[in-house]
Amino acid sequence: MSGPSTHSDVAAKDDAHLRSLGIKPELKRSLGFLSNFAVAFSYISVSTGTYTLIALGLGVGGPAFFWSWPVIIIGQTFVALNFAELSSHFPVAGSIYQWSKRLSNKTLGWFTGWFYFWAGVVTVTAVAGTVPLVMAGIFGMDLAAASPLPFFNNLVFWAIITLISTTIINAFGVRLLAIINNIGVGAEILGMLVFAVILLIVGRHQDFSVLTQTAGIETPETGGYLPVFAIAMFMSLFVVYGFDTAGTFGEETLDASRQAPRGVLSAIWLSGAIGAVFLLAIILATPDMKAALTDTAPIATAIEAGLGTTFGSIYLWVILIAVYVCTLAIQGATTRLMFSMGRDRRMPLGSLWGHVNPTFKTPANAAVAVGVIAAVPFFITDSPGLLATGATGLIYLSYFMCNLGVLFARRKGWPHKGAWFKLGSWGTIINVLALVWGGLMIINFGLWKSSLFGNFGSDLRDYTNPSLTIITSGGNKLGFLPDIPFYEGTIALILIVGLIYYYATGQNRREDKVEADLATGEALIA
Repeated sequence: MSGPSTHSDVAAKDDAHLRSLGIKPELKRSLGFLSNFAVAFSYISVSTGTYTLIALGLGVGGPAFFWSWPVIIIGQTFVALNFAELSSHFPVAGSIYQWSKRLSNKTLGWFTGWFYFWAGVVTVTAVAGTVPLVMAGIFGMDLAAASPLPFFNNLVFWAIITLISTTIINAFGVRLLAIINNIGVGAEILGMLVFAVILLIVGRHQDFSVLTQTAGIETPETGGYLPVFAIAMFMSLFVVYGFDTAGTFGEETLDASRQAPRGVLSAIWLSGAIGAVFLLAIILATPDMKAALTDTAPIATAIEAGLGTTFGSIYLWVILIAVYVCTLAIQGATTRLMFSMGRDRRMPLGSLWGHVNPTFKTPANAAVAVGVIAAVPFFITDSPGLLATGATGLIYLSYFMCNLGVLFARRKGWPHKGAWFKLGSWGTIINVLALVWGGLMIINFGLWKSSLFGNFGSDLRDYTNPSLTIITSGGNKLGFLPDIPFYEGTIALILIVGLIYYYATGQNRREDKVEADLATGEALIA
């Protein structure tokens, strides 16, 4: 049988799976594999990350920083494989929050979701703030100048406009989000591959041996090249995450137990392949590698040198599209996390955020809330992009917490019965590798310039984990902020607020009613 009946049958099976998990199906289920994959691919957004961060990789590590990309793709693949199995069992809005609370412990699950929520919100802020940066490159706009609304400068004005539009799209309907996102992903993939292939064919200025050259800043003061490479790899670390988004859109995806894990793995592997080819092409097309080490826009320089200024302008338009749909996807994923925690009454004003708009069948209230909260930093600091430093580290921490909880469940025999995607006897091994990888990267995020860590990066650590004192407002430093590392300061603030809320409101005494997963025969593990 084909046509509407097949669609209805698949949706009915998906909804039955949700009910077996104790969840009432309310969101509109209309996404296929391509749309599910696309939202995860947009969250990762290789174009956005390479455009904003390649100067860090080249400037610190030289062309040899390229090797950080395959290293991080491999490391994050361990995490993605674990998440693919989880998304096959539990294709539920809220992804790692839901997986943690169902398989480990309600407290670990709640704090996993709490950290991940704030990481998502702040990432929305940082990426929305990147939109006007790209616009400035296209239109020659002075971001510090007064905008059409004189009390905002151009950076804040266009970032707020971005958030208003992405909020409307996220609230209006998942199909509209998917259509816009799919167009953006198509443009991003096609654009990156076209630029890469043409550059590799006609625009090469460097030999492959350049991939072994460093920036020459590894000294006894930095501790040699390993600490330098660990800092240069932040270009890649700041890009390759968010693949679990395919799982968090599971309640809106047809045949979710099969398509969500496919979306998770396709997003990271296609991003990895396209990113590797694109970075290779840019490095080999760089006309003057010594000058590139201090160039603030080495990609644009390489494209213009190899293909001309017209292609350089086209590249900026591709980046603008990519950054916009990246904002859209991250806000969509964070909205569904807020909705999921609100539905469980695990967020302040939970019933409000857990509400589904009866007309659009979307978590519209949560979408508006994420948009409003993400806009707040633009009224406090003129350096919102710095917030991504702490946010990205929080995401890796949240992933680690989720994987830790899942390992506890595996030690108790989970999964007793496989879903569509299963790791089988490799599950525990891959889970442990994901934890080892995640733990090493958390240490890398947490290091800062201090005698405590010797020469492991020295002053270069100001790029990756600076002091809170560098945050400015109106060009002036916020004097009340303590001189502590950005990453640790962010964790401390979110943890303290979370502890107060969690225990003051009795969240620790509440028991969620979580049904057995009848679709796969799993009983509750936690």
